[in-house]
Amino acid sequence: MTRAARYAYLVLAWAFLVGVVVQVFFIGLALFGQESTDVHKNLGWILHLVPILILPAAALSRAGRRHWQWALALAIVVFVVPILATMRDTPVIAALHPVGALVSFALAIAVARNSLDAVRAADAGDAAPGAAGA
Repeated sequence: MTRAARYAYLVLAWAFLVGVVVQVFFIGLALFGQESTDVHKNLGWILHLVPILILPAAALSRAGRRHWQWALALAIVVFVVPILATMRDTPVIAALHPVGALVSFALAIAVARNSLDAVRAADAGDAAPGAAGA
């Protein structure tokens, strides 16, 4: 179970990181007139949910406290980011949407690197003589 959770953590974290990059690409397309913001919005709401899956995977990976804490920070920030975009009545608050996206990207990098460390640690433990399976 722990080994599967570590690989789920790895896949979800890296998929989320790629999703954030694709999300920025989609808003770039919309800003430069290639299409509407609908694709950006739709992907954003999907990405909004992914950290909710990363969090239990990080916790179940039993890789350590810092893993689920970083995942929790990511989930909180990603939860808030799309809400900021809906606050167009208060432009100063809505303008925090891209700032939140930058913070999300930085957190996503940290979580993705942590997930890789968790899998590497598990694989190194599995390769050790007499080591019990993770």
